[in-house]
Amino acid sequence: MSEWINGEQMRMGFLYAAENLKKQKDLLNRLNVFPVADRDTGINMTRSVELTARSLPPDGTPAEILDEAYLQLLECAHGNSGTILTLFFEGFSTALPAESRISGRDLALAFQKGAQTAEAAVPHPMTGTILSVASQSAKAGISMLDLTEDAGLIFKRITDEAHAALLLTPFQNPILGRFQVIDSGAYGFCLVLDGFLQSFAPELSIQNYPEFTLPDMETISHEGTASTAEASPAELPHRYCTEFVLEFFPETDHTEFERTMKSFGEYYLCAARDTLCKIHIHTNTPQQILETAAAYGTIRSRKIDDMAMQISTTDIR
Repeated sequence: MSEWINGEQMRMGFLYAAENLKKQKDLLNRLNVFPVADRDTGINMTRSVELTARSLPPDGTPAEILDEAYLQLLECAHGNSGTILTLFFEGFSTALPAESRISGRDLALAFQKGAQTAEAAVPHPMTGTILSVASQSAKAGISMLDLTEDAGLIFKRITDEAHAALLLTPFQNPILGRFQVIDSGAYGFCLVLDGFLQSFAPELSIQNYPEFTLPDMETISHEGTASTAEASPAELPHRYCTEFVLEFFPETDHTEFERTMKSFGEYYLCAARDTLCKIHIHTNTPQQILETAAAYGTIRSRKIDDMAMQISTTDIR
């Protein structure tokens, strides 16, 4: 068991997390009915964590490893779930001390900061999602500090609570309850935590996953999505999932930029560090957003997905 966590264990946590997501990618896609049933949560989370894990340096403190992971996620994270994961690691990375190893107290406090940062960045946070699972598991980690500061035991408690919170998601979110599934992004988050537990305390990492009743994807395609429960794919209020990485011009007014971007659609998320930001938004005018954003900085990468097409496609990628 690890009373302390070093940089190598943090790096290996990302590698194990990527492997967990890869194994469950198709299941995560099938479970994806919220916020839009576009069946790409597994694809997005797997790619986000895989690319990040491959880019991490072989050496460094836990804070340095997490800081590099956050910067890589800014560049390569995809989808609503990938962006929320980025926001979580933004808070997690900034709260760790610059030491060669961290205690369970450091870990619990940084995890709590990650959960708070992600929730604060979402305009209308909902229960039954990554956000509520992260929040509940963070509280469990803090509660363990009255008993121990062993990092392995504390992270085991965090992970166990995350899985318990995951099972509550169909009862907290009406869309998940309608299709009787757990939240896909929250399950992906649990898989990430499982990867870190495997690195931090391998002797405690045995996880028994519940049996899942998978939804009928054709039924979901015709009955609608979370954005509007009775809509057909073609009637989505905002059809295009638009993401881009922007490097701000020095003179950019960040408040004005954010206000302008939010006006283009819904599910707006922004992760930022210094002059770099990652934007995620659902909109009907993706090209107009990109043209407008170009007045505030240099667009380094972009991705536009037609969610109506994804929903109406019957095969699972």
